[in-house]
Parts: sequence; C-alpha cells; structure tokens
Amino acid sequence: MLAAVSVLALGACSRPQDKPVAPPSEAAGTIWLNEGVVLYMPDQIMKARIKVEDLSPYMRAVESAAKTVVEAQTGQKGTSGMLLLALRPEGQSKAWVVTGEPPMAQPVADAMIAATEAVPAPPVNEGTVLVGIQFHAFGGGTAPVSSGPPIPRDWYSHFSKHGGLLDDALMDKVWPQAAVAQNEAEEPAQ
Repeated sequence: MLAAVSVLALGACSRPQDKPVAPPSEAAGTIWLNEGVVLYMPDQIMKARIKVEDLSPYMRAVESAAKTVVEAQTGQKGTSGMLLLALRPEGQSKAWVVTGEPPMAQPVADAMIAATEAVPAPPVNEGTVLVGIQFHAFGGGTAPVSSGPPIPRDWYSHFSKHGGLLDDALMDKVWPQAAVAQNEAEEPAQ
C-alpha cells in the first residue's frame, strides 16, 4: 500500500508567498504546548496498519516523554515545530524533530528524540505509519514554512523536482531496514 500524500519539491518549502506563522497566544509563557496530532498518511492506510486504541495512548506517552525533556531545559529560545514518529511492525520506532525559526537547540532535539524513541511502540500490521505532534516549546517561535505538514529538509533530496510521496519507498530511504536490523543486533539482550 502506498500513501497518497504528495510533497512538493524543496523550493516549495520556502516559497516567498508562504508567510511564517507565529505561535498562538496561548504558547506565550508556556514551556510545552501540543497543537495536535498530524496523520501523515491517508485515513484508510492508517486504519489498515494501526488501531486507534493502540495509537492514542502511544501518542500521549510520546508527548509526555517530549514534554518532560523540554521542561527540564533552561535558557532555551522559543521554537515551534513537529515531532515526527515513524512506526513499523515488531515495535520499531524512529523520531525526528523539525522546527522553524529559531531552531531548537540540537542537544534538546536529540534528547527529545531519544526519550520518544524509548517509548514502546504499538503494534503495526504492515509497512510504516508516520504521524507527528505539532508543538510550541519555550513560548514558541515561527513554525516551519511548508506547503504541507513539515518534514526534515534532507528528505526532499529523495524527491524529483516535481515532488514526491510520503510512502513506504520514501520511508525505506530515510529509515532503511538495514539500519533497523543493525541497531537491533547491537542492542544487548535483556
């Protein structure tokens, strides 16, 4: 099954006509504000691959882990963005943080990624499930400018100049199965 979510070429990500979006007024003075969950795949694919009753508690646990990391930080500039989560069968998960301006400090983003990847992933039937949590941290900043839900900039290198799809083929490029198998082999037995 392929996801039918189109993504325009990298140039569309920073089009001058796109205006940066400021954080909502409720973000001011808050350390963490969840703006909602974004499904990066069509509803019929999501429903075929994962049960809502499994995804919902997982997303709450991921948000809690990310919020705990952010709340432990001090002196950070406000930032807004997306915490992307990819899930595969056998409990595999991978996270990315995409922010606008100012960008999130890399050590904070790395800590968020580590904390969220440590949350046990729910069962996935086949392929990859891609979801995101839109957030504002430390009072928020300018959200990533994008023609659709934001993705890491390096993902665009896998698209043609006419765009591409957020599908299993792309996910295999940005999160290769070989890397997953190697990481599992390196983990100590419990």
